[in-house]
Amino acid sequence: MFKKKLFAMAGVVGAMALAGCTPELAKTQLTSAPMAELAPTKQQLAEQLKGQGSKIIVAPVEYSTPNGKFFVTEVYDDLTQRVMKSGNTVVDRELALKLKDELIAAEKSGKFRTSGPSVADVALMSKIVNLNSSKSFHKARSWVDDKGERHRVEAYCSFSAKAKMYVRAYTMPSMELINTYEYEGSENFSSETTNSRCPISDTQLRSLYSETLADAVKSGSFQTLNDLAPEAYVIERRDEIGKPGESALFRITISKKQGAVEGATVNFYHKEKQITPITNETRIQQVLIGEGEVTKDVDTTGAYVYVSDEEVINKIKIGDVAKLSHGKCDVTETEVLGSCIKIPGL
Repeated sequence: MFKKKLFAMAGVVGAMALAGCTPELAKTQLTSAPMAELAPTKQQLAEQLKGQGSKIIVAPVEYSTPNGKFFVTEVYDDLTQRVMKSGNTVVDRELALKLKDELIAAEKSGKFRTSGPSVADVALMSKIVNLNSSKSFHKARSWVDDKGERHRVEAYCSFSAKAKMYVRAYTMPSMELINTYEYEGSENFSSETTNSRCPISDTQLRSLYSETLADAVKSGSFQTLNDLAPEAYVIERRDEIGKPGESALFRITISKKQGAVEGATVNFYHKEKQITPITNETRIQQVLIGEGEVTKDVDTTGAYVYVSDEEVINKIKIGDVAKLSHGKCDVTETEVLGSCIKIPGL
């Protein structure tokens, strides 16, 4: 019943999503927009258009729970694929393996000591700290409903698992901490049986643990990816014909290769100079303007993003920063009561 309600709710959300009114590119016209005060230089724009993002070294996954050793490779692969799809470049696995001990030492000392050119801009260190399972037996039961109909549920065993990971991101070579993240996941299944001991095979248990860790990476990594999202830029504005300032498409320099897909959310930012009172140093701060949604018009050099909020439309300038916003669920899913449900029809 619970799953039926989830799918029903997902259907409603999906219908709402599909009922949008994104203007077709052919029905828009090029519209002038002011230039951002801190717009990128030609060189910065050219570098960004290469689509490499930051160079990120994903260190081999550590573990402090006995069961974790069986899953370090698949967790590493999952995390690496997500980092790559976010528009960043992942340093070669063999190099990451060679530098594992030095990265661990650098994390403790606060300085990465390898000489020569920087091997990466960011280091990701991860550890599986908890991975356990539980089981319970449920006796057969029967009941009569309000209509006088008899129902019966056979005896069964339920199995569940929980996982927790700690992930830390550092700038290199300074090893300055960017952020610390806690990834948590859970999975469960049930099986009809009259055996109250609830036996489970090694294969079933490993599969359960594997799915639990995959859930942890999926539900937790979006925060990491948002912090590491590469900067892209607004380079064009197009208003819907007949609706100036009411409905607009903005061209951004995030291509399909860099993770732009139809339906993805993009956040827009102004860059502003801030002066630190004590040191009198100038730093650049990004101030959120608003968000939009990637349309079907995605190509090898960029994408068009639909913005419907008039206030946001008129705040966005050419040269403003655009970043993909990574959510807990995939683009074709929606979060309902904490679960990611695939939207029907997408």
